[in-house]
Amino acid sequence: MNRPDVERIVRYNAQRQQEYESSELIRLLTDENTAEETKKAVLTYLQPWSNAFQRMISARVTFETDPDLRVLALTHQQEEIGHDTILARSRADDHRVVWDPVIEAGASWFVDQFAVLPSVQRAVLAHLALEAGSLVFSRAGARAFPDDSYFELHDEADAEHLEMGYRVLRERSDWTVDGTIIVLDRAWQVITVVSDRISECARRDTGAATV
Repeated sequence: MNRPDVERIVRYNAQRQQEYESSELIRLLTDENTAEETKKAVLTYLQPWSNAFQRMISARVTFETDPDLRVLALTHQQEEIGHDTILARSRADDHRVVWDPVIEAGASWFVDQFAVLPSVQRAVLAHLALEAGSLVFSRAGARAFPDDSYFELHDEADAEHLEMGYRVLRERSDWTVDGTIIVLDRAWQVITVVSDRISECARRDTGAATV
């Protein structure tokens, strides 16, 4: 694909990342006035999303038929395996198991899309949406939880995984700018809804006021 088309996607996605940096969840984590118990409650509701992420990347592998992109999907899966367990260890003093319909619905949307989207769009969904959002979140989490192994791991890995997606677009021609932006727009909407819900639940459970 020609470089101007890829650069359009890069600019578009960077804009969506920047917008996500202003979301309720990211502001909660980066606000020095947020109570520690509220920040910890974020991890409680992050756990089901982290667990579901394992289902998402497994679905991508399961339904991918393109040989090259299946190799990429497998590599991604191997590098993500166990991250939900690392999160669980980092919140070892919190034994709550929560279920939320909004978080589960958002996760199910991603699993479904990995089953039905064309190959390149699967890569876009995984690397340019999920990993881009995770990168923003992990950087905020690293500020809220210094020296936490979960966030240290993701800050480095997510940047690499994001670049994997742009590499796919540079190497392939079987995609369009308009189609890619539609997928990204929908994915970012779902990510934002889930993130807002995590923030809402953390504040509700700890009696924190909305900022």
